[in-house]
Amino acid sequence: MQKNHIACAMLVWNFLKRFASRIGKSIYQVKHGLLSKYLTDQLKHPAIKMKVI
Repeated sequence: MQKNHIACAMLVWNFLKRFASRIGKSIYQVKHGLLSKYLTDQLKHPAIKMKVI
């Protein structure tokens, strides 16, 4: 069981904040871009294959 998930989330949030600041965007714009790319990639090449019964 993962007990340090809050600490991990805070590290990711701090990284996104610094990254967004460097490229002149908001954290939410960066998150949207990452999520959008992830969803597009998963639709093209799913990591978990579905089996239709």
